[in-house]
Amino acid sequence: MMERSCGRKRKQRAVRSVLALLVLMIAPMARAQTDLVDLNSPAIKITAPAHDFLDAAAMAGRRIVVAGEHGLIAYSDDDGVTWHQSQVPVSVLLTSMAFANPKDGWAVGHMGVILHTSDGGATWQKQIDGLDVEKEDLTAAAAVNTSLPTAALAMRRATMFQKNGPDRPFLAVLAQSHRRAIVVGAYRMAMRTNDGGKVWDDMSLDILDRLSHNLYGIAAIGSKIYISAETGIVFHSANGGATFSEVTQPVNATLFGVTPTADGSILVYGVAGAAFLSHDEGKTWNRVNINTSSDITAGLLLKSGAILLASGTGSLYLSRDNGQRFKSLSQIVPMLLTDLVQMPDGDVVVTGSRGVKILPKSDFSKAK
Repeated sequence: MMERSCGRKRKQRAVRSVLALLVLMIAPMARAQTDLVDLNSPAIKITAPAHDFLDAAAMAGRRIVVAGEHGLIAYSDDDGVTWHQSQVPVSVLLTSMAFANPKDGWAVGHMGVILHTSDGGATWQKQIDGLDVEKEDLTAAAAVNTSLPTAALAMRRATMFQKNGPDRPFLAVLAQSHRRAIVVGAYRMAMRTNDGGKVWDDMSLDILDRLSHNLYGIAAIGSKIYISAETGIVFHSANGGATFSEVTQPVNATLFGVTPTADGSILVYGVAGAAFLSHDEGKTWNRVNINTSSDITAGLLLKSGAILLASGTGSLYLSRDNGQRFKSLSQIVPMLLTDLVQMPDGDVVVTGSRGVKILPKSDFSKAK
């Protein structure tokens, strides 16, 4: 486990790689009590929301929706020309977002926050926060059969969470449908809903991880769901997310994301340019040379079948052979990159430390 830290929020302005080192640190009780205010304070009004720190992007139909620090969520209905700030009831850092359809979606972030929208991201409602997660975790831990090898670890983890308050971040969300979603985060924190978020159940003990690693990315690939985690661990579920088991470990380095390829293979990526490809559902892995020592912070399967990766230094890498080889693009976005999403017309939305940028599809069609 990492040492606890009391670093302030402004020190969290970094790409997912640096953010990862911060969000897995449990804050002392004094800070947790101070930050409880953020759970009940609406997002700060921003004059130019498209230029603030943004950590997540998603498409709600043709609408672009982005999210970031201090509860900021903004949307554009004209391909990124103009932006409107959404109504958000919290002011915590938001880290991930996903839509099941043009109307229904979830956003997650620090302090165990899960937000829901039913109007395409214009307004958001808080479904649960870290205080609720804490109660669910204690209940789940207490229900563990004491003869199981994970029982002691489950109770130890729950007791630690209770002691240190609700400052635990969710880092990724998967919207399976308008009723079903899974969110994952620090210390194997994981929740699921089967009713659109009316009830969220703790599913952390359904992820077979004895050491409670941090869970950074989640994606549905074919009939399975994959989670990328700390220390290079990858989990997969063959039953719709009911349980997750560990696949063959590709590397002993933190993996920030997992993305599908056009041929159904699995690509994971993370610290210091680490990237690995599996053609057999995680049984074996091949290292992919991205030719960079920078952290790979985001990945996206484009409509063309190509794969786009983004790094913490603003570089972009493209593969046209299902992830076997990547070419560095001449296009460099001058900021720390955090997320990628493709618009219906093929243009790509990039978020990062300086806001949001729209990259024309021609930037990728020209690459060989």
